[in-house]
Amino acid sequence: MTMQSDSAPAADRRLILLLAGMAGLGEFAATAWLPALPAVANDLGVGLGTVQATVTAGLVAFALANPILGPLSDRIGRRRVLVPGFAAYLVGCVIAMAAPSAIWLILARILQAVGACAGLVVGRAIARDRHDGAALTRIMALITLVFSVAPVAAPLIGGLLTDGVGWRAIFLVAFVYAALLLPLLHRLPETRPSGTAATPITALPRSYAGMLREPGIGTALAGSALLLAVLFVFLVGAPAIFVQGLGLGASVVGTFPLLTMGGFVIGTVLAARLADRMRPRGLMRVGAGIAVAGTLAMLTLPVAPLPTLAAMAIFDLGLGLVLPVVGSTVMTAFSSRAGLASGLIGLVQITGGALGAGLVPAVGGPAELAVPALMSGLAGVACLCFLARDAGGSR
Repeated sequence: MTMQSDSAPAADRRLILLLAGMAGLGEFAATAWLPALPAVANDLGVGLGTVQATVTAGLVAFALANPILGPLSDRIGRRRVLVPGFAAYLVGCVIAMAAPSAIWLILARILQAVGACAGLVVGRAIARDRHDGAALTRIMALITLVFSVAPVAAPLIGGLLTDGVGWRAIFLVAFVYAALLLPLLHRLPETRPSGTAATPITALPRSYAGMLREPGIGTALAGSALLLAVLFVFLVGAPAIFVQGLGLGASVVGTFPLLTMGGFVIGTVLAARLADRMRPRGLMRVGAGIAVAGTLAMLTLPVAPLPTLAAMAIFDLGLGLVLPVVGSTVMTAFSSRAGLASGLIGLVQITGGALGAGLVPAVGGPAELAVPALMSGLAGVACLCFLARDAGGSR
């Protein structure tokens, strides 16, 4: 298979733009309305926990779609999975805009999640179809940056829309965002190599179990999933701390993740630049250590916007180092089954995000104490995964 050079032509630049756009698609719809959760609960006449459950439903649907859509793209092609996925996403946005109850909102979130999953899981496979080695790590850093910055920047937009127009406008913006990607999708060539291995649906559990048993793969994926759980604990728990607890406005709280984005950007840039200089295992361990330090700082510092943001920026720096390296490691290890490998990454990591979102309503005690404690515990276990003897393999 011939890999593309770093000086990509215009067609390849459009491809990279589409990959980045698809990476942020689902996360925008999933997180832009987090500051609006109290307003959604009041509008629909349900408890905050019920609305928080819609977040978990979307994450679970996203996670379950990964191990199906990834291998499916190996079998029938990348485009033939992407196009129906975009259609499902757009329909989900329309249903969410008009949802009369939480049940309809859950249905909308499931459709959005499945559609967005097609964009992310197939996008990773396309990146592997076109790139290898350090170049793949750099592309994965870009995809990871957009995928993880979207839930950081989107709450700012969601908070402003909620306070200024109403929470339903968030899904109109999500619809427009997806529609803007359609011209790029129309021009996307089929990138699946002719020799791609197609795994039968009945063999998927055995195939994934075998991949997780490969040295360094299971521990690296588990550690990254737990770090994503930490991120979603903060995203889902922040409104309870700052909107309900401290009485801040949704638009103000929506700026908090955006203000910590610099840490994640620095982390992904470092991951791309250090790809040729450090082994993946070393990069993962350094990133995990930084992430743990951030959660411990949040646990010990006063509950106030400034110290919380500083601690979260430290965590985001570590997360930005870890995610692209884990993704590149897994995709490289299973280069002949890129869709299958991409599905495994999504399944494990999004399950981690769903775990974090689902734990927030379940924890007891004041949110300003329970949320940082939960974050620290999950980050500590993640660090142990990366410290395991085979974490990241020997490369």
